[in-house]
Formats: sequence, structure tokens, C-alpha cells
Amino acid sequence: MGRRLSRPGRRRLRTARAPAAGLVLFFLALTGCSAGRAPAAGDAGAPSGPPAGARTATAAEQGLLYDAEQELQRRCMTAAGFRFWVTSEHPLPEARDFPYVVDDLGWARRYGYGGVIQPRIERLRREDPNRIYLRGLPEERRRAAVAALNGTRDGEDLRAELPGGVVMGHSSRGCQVAAWRQLYEDVRGWYTASTLVNNLGGLRRQRVAAEPEYGAAMRSWSACMREHGFPYRDPLEARAAFLSRQGTAHAVERAREVRTAVQEARCARDTGLNAVVRRLDRHHDRLLRQEHRATIERVETLRAAALPRARAVLAR
Repeated sequence: MGRRLSRPGRRRLRTARAPAAGLVLFFLALTGCSAGRAPAAGDAGAPSGPPAGARTATAAEQGLLYDAEQELQRRCMTAAGFRFWVTSEHPLPEARDFPYVVDDLGWARRYGYGGVIQPRIERLRREDPNRIYLRGLPEERRRAAVAALNGTRDGEDLRAELPGGVVMGHSSRGCQVAAWRQLYEDVRGWYTASTLVNNLGGLRRQRVAAEPEYGAAMRSWSACMREHGFPYRDPLEARAAFLSRQGTAHAVERAREVRTAVQEARCARDTGLNAVVRRLDRHHDRLLRQEHRATIERVETLRAAALPRARAVLAR
């Protein structure tokens, strides 16, 4: 997890030191606690593949690297006098991210916008052993645990510049960086390259949304939804109407959520929004991979070199 830093001539972006009450969430964000998801069309994640000539790590290989990193963090935290539980990368595979529009009718019929999954995600968070452990520590000990995992501000000397000039920073100390060092060896190279690559998906989504063709297709989608009794300007507004009040949702509300999500998927199909999104997403994905070819290749090279080390870690 990186911190945004200021840079001369750039917009100043700061991240305040986490207060005691926020340390639990801060710690969990660093341990990789996640609801998990499967890729969806127009996924806002990293680029779909490296430029020609570079081999992409498979999902299984990336999972192996994640597991090894977690195990190395566990060993490091144990050596530092703290407990640490390895967490699953995808505890809820059915949880999905649709960054543009819900385009899977079957998923919409079963899950709506994911409201039925949300209580399970919240339960996973509540019952996460790292969360429970950290909250049970005295404040001073809790701060020490966070520092042991993520390092301290005075050691914050890893840097990664993102498109647009935002600079991310991370301590070069702590168990998270120690795990990177054991797996990837070149910690600075890994942090700089992987941070950039992991943020390209958000940039790709911004570029797609700025396309006039995308705006026209979204207006057609909105008109379709309105014709069927769902007056939403865009998919974000539609899903926010339900996911913002999950705690009080009942059976009738769940049924309405499913109907809305199903109609969203139908309108996306019937108006051609799905096709527009896929085409524009592929186009900007290709452009970004060309623009950042060397960085993407660096990530894949470091991953490939780390795989034997990861296997060795997990074999012990």
C-alpha cells in the first residue's frame, strides 16, 4: 500500500498519519484483506497482458506469489513478536466488479448488484483474525504492529510516479517490504513498476469514459432504462440506490434490486453499450500497454524470477 506524496510543481497530495482509531483498517488494507472477484468485461484492473514478447503470469502464478508474500509476512511478523494470519486472496469468488455496467444477465438474476453478497463481505471483515487481534492490542502495541508490517514514515523512500504526476511513496522497512525483497529482490524496481501497472486500469477507465462514443452509448442506455421504469442517468446511480442501504434492505427491496440490475444488463446489451465498452476498453488497454511497455515487461520479468522463490517458500 503506498502513500501519495507531494512533488514540486505538482498538486500537493498528502496522507495523514493514521490515528489510533483508524489503525485497524489501515492494517487490514496492508494485509491484502479482500472480498475477491472474478474479472468482468471492462475490468478496471491492470492491463490485460504485456506487450508482445513478454509473458504474462497466469492467474494461478499470481495467486502463488500472493500466497508466498502472505506467508513471508506471517514469518516476519512472528519474528517481530506479533501474530499474523494468512488471508485468502479471493474468499468470495462470486463477488465481481463491473466498472462500467453490469453485463452478465445470469449474475444479475442471481445477485442483483451484489447486495446479497454484501453481508457476507461484512462478516468476513468482522471475523478477520488480523482485525480481531489488532483491535485487542493496547494502543502502543497496536501502533508497533502496524509499523512492523508497513515500516515507518522516516523510512519512506520508495517512490512511484503515476501518469498525471501523482507520486506514491512507501517505507522501505517493515515486513511487507521484507517479503517483496525475498520474492522480487529488486524492491525499488518492483514497487515502482508494480505500483504504476496496478494503477493503469483506473486510467484506462477514465479514458474510456471521456470518449464521446461512450457518452452517446450511455445516454442511449439511460433512455432504455427510463422506458422500462428505471429512471437512472448511469449505472453508478442505479447501483448506489441499492448498495448504499444494504443494512436495512428486505426481501421486497432485494427483488427490486435484482429487477433493476437485470434491466441494466438488458439495456446494456440492447443499446450496444456492452459492445462500445468492450471496444473502447480494448483500444485504451492496447494504447496504455504500448505507452508503458518497458514498465509492464519489468513487472512480468520480476514475477517470473520470483516464482521459484515463491514455490520454495510455500514448500517449507
